[in-house]
Amino acid sequence: MDTDLGKFNTTRINLHRHSFKTPTVRFSAKTAPYMHNGVFATLAEVVDFYDRGGGSGLGFDLPNQTLPADALHLTVAEKKALIAFLKAL
Repeated sequence: MDTDLGKFNTTRINLHRHSFKTPTVRFSAKTAPYMHNGVFATLAEVVDFYDRGGGSGLGFDLPNQTLPADALHLTVAEKKALIAFLKAL
């Protein structure tokens, strides 16, 4: 897990631990690498990360994650369609 504590570094409020601003998805196909720390090089990696339930879905202990840890179970076609949509923005 990334050691960056995010907004907590500024506010010192526990709720903000590992909290980061969510940027727009407009032009996302042109803004790699992805995530606050640049851990993913492609949109396919990002979609796979969220499809698996984000950090909590991957087994990381993230008490402040607002994303449900449940897998989305997207099909290959759904992932391709989502990536095509992001590229169209």
